[in-house]
Amino acid sequence: MVANDRLGLEGVFLEEELPLLIRRRGMADWHDGVVRILDRRALPHEERYVDCASVEEVARCIEDMVIQGAFSLSVAAGYGLALAAEPGVGNDDQGWAALQQGSDRLLKTRPTGLALHRMLKACLGAARTAIEQAESPRDSILATVDRAAAALARQGYQTGRTACELLADGATVLTHCFPDRSYAYMLVEARRVGKTINVIASETRPYLQGARLTSLCALQTGFDVKVITDGTGGSLMRRGQVDAFVTAADRVCMDGTVCNKVGTYQYALAAHANGLPYFVLRQSGPDVESADESAVEVEFRDGEEVVTIGGERTAPAGVGGLYPAFDCTPPELVTRIITDRGAFRAEEIAAYVDAEPFVRDAVV
Repeated sequence: MVANDRLGLEGVFLEEELPLLIRRRGMADWHDGVVRILDRRALPHEERYVDCASVEEVARCIEDMVIQGAFSLSVAAGYGLALAAEPGVGNDDQGWAALQQGSDRLLKTRPTGLALHRMLKACLGAARTAIEQAESPRDSILATVDRAAAALARQGYQTGRTACELLADGATVLTHCFPDRSYAYMLVEARRVGKTINVIASETRPYLQGARLTSLCALQTGFDVKVITDGTGGSLMRRGQVDAFVTAADRVCMDGTVCNKVGTYQYALAAHANGLPYFVLRQSGPDVESADESAVEVEFRDGEEVVTIGGERTAPAGVGGLYPAFDCTPPELVTRIITDRGAFRAEEIAAYVDAEPFVRDAVV
């Protein structure tokens, strides 16, 4: 069996066997000078794409939730930076300044997650080298993003494979937000080995990623999925209807603190109170520059997103909204942090840095 080589999973899966959201066209891709992004806001009812011809257009797609998920949007940002580089050889100060300006704009789109930051750092480094060697910075950036995207796919698959091994056949997992590619690979691997996983997806207000995206991945891999309101999970845990709580992480600190979509902390508390494991899918391990929660800048989004649904206001006129987009869960509430190098106890996640790497060329 041969997979699309751009997925980095040669010999594992055919691309059409994967859920849409982890295929290349389901994330972001480069098409002849345009960054093409699947508009996740339209899912699951419509598969439509946004073509971006400038850094600003890519930045707005990230800010407006056209694309989300730490690793998916890092690929979009990398390709977006390529738009700041003129085609052909670039070796002047003006060209370098344009790249730095483009990177600064893209960095502002996501202050909390680190994948985007690491991608842009790698792309700038590649562009700088290309300029010094009188080569094309755009070509260098594109090659960097392509390598990173393939490496991320391999990381995601290995992480999902380990997660699948930790779950019993027939297990019911509660998720929050969209746990990104490792979750999807967990389901694909379960299907491959003949294991059944049942999914309960919290709807995840205000953009309903759980209801629209997490459920779609489960459906497309052939597993039973139920959507619940965000306030239901604790009750289901107490009634014995959940076997494990599973999320992604936008950042993991060196002490095992997990930063993820707001609402994760309260579910982690409920899981702990009911004796259930909380598994975190963080394929590339901890951020070595974040010792603990004090290093995390939590993004606050426009409160209007909380008091509207689909553009229709749900709260009375004059009522504001408060929307921290992420929260932090302390390590004592985390059972395992699952990575491409294995599953670690939260308090031991720093050992990831010294573990034998599965992927040697990932940058995010």
